[in-house]
Amino acid sequence: MMSSILRLPGQAVEPRTISLAAVLILLGAAFHVLTPFFFTAANLSNLFLSISVLGIMAAMSTLSIIGRSIDLSVGSIAALVGVVVALLIEKHGVSAPAAMALGLVVGGICGAVNGALAAFIGINPIIVTIGTLSLFRGLAFILTDGQTTLIQDEGMLFLGDGRVLGVPVSVLILAVAFLCCHVTAVHTVAGRAIFAAGANPRAARLAGLPVIAIRFWLFVASGMAAAISGVLLACQSGTAIPSAATTYEILVVTAVLLGGTSLAGGDGALSRTAIGLLIIGTLNNGMALLAVPTFYQMCANGLLLLLAVTVDQVRGRRLGVVEE
Repeated sequence: MMSSILRLPGQAVEPRTISLAAVLILLGAAFHVLTPFFFTAANLSNLFLSISVLGIMAAMSTLSIIGRSIDLSVGSIAALVGVVVALLIEKHGVSAPAAMALGLVVGGICGAVNGALAAFIGINPIIVTIGTLSLFRGLAFILTDGQTTLIQDEGMLFLGDGRVLGVPVSVLILAVAFLCCHVTAVHTVAGRAIFAAGANPRAARLAGLPVIAIRFWLFVASGMAAAISGVLLACQSGTAIPSAATTYEILVVTAVLLGGTSLAGGDGALSRTAIGLLIIGTLNNGMALLAVPTFYQMCANGLLLLLAVTVDQVRGRRLGVVEE
């Protein structure tokens, strides 16, 4: 039983992956029939651009949830880092590279706060990150006094709107993020340790794995991924807003769980998270093209999350997964 839970993603294509891909294809076909604009190059570019910020957080969140270190504060960290970087550049004259490096540090510190409370003190990660979600969001409002900060630095704006060989820079960064997380999960000792710590923490400790340290560094990495997303989001809009990325954490968790990553830990794959992310992006993009009101889109995303959690719970009971 445990071997099926702890199994790393292999070369064979799983039925879950095939099912998710079928859903994505059917959804795309439906929108192609409903609107002639869906499968245009411009719209597909916009679709991938729209999921780039979410996707970077979802890639790292896949590893975090596999390792039982779920982080619900990623949206707030993204907003905080976005305003910090914008203020450093526009108000204090710091160069863009230095400001972005400091933004990564801020994201890492936020993650370290989460990690210290969840891993070292032992508070439930959901409780910890719900608390810091409000804390980090509040700090973003305090730093800006609730005001919007305009971004005029050309290098920053290129990150948001620039293209390399016709591909948006944000999408290229998204691809690199998924590739790095996939290689870490499948081809490194660290990845195997994350799976083991998530599947059975007690057995992992007995085997000599530093489970507490693994969880701590997962939170730090999650904070840094959120920081990258926050910078890209600010660059895409040309503004840093303290209310940016609100509810993004819900969409991130939806994409990861829709991709079959288990809330109980120890099971997940970046390839399935990518498909889950594309399903969310396709649904939102198609509904926008059809001029479906935003509140219906919110309902659709909520239903997707409920569906993903339900499937995860049913599968967990069938496999006999017991959370520690």
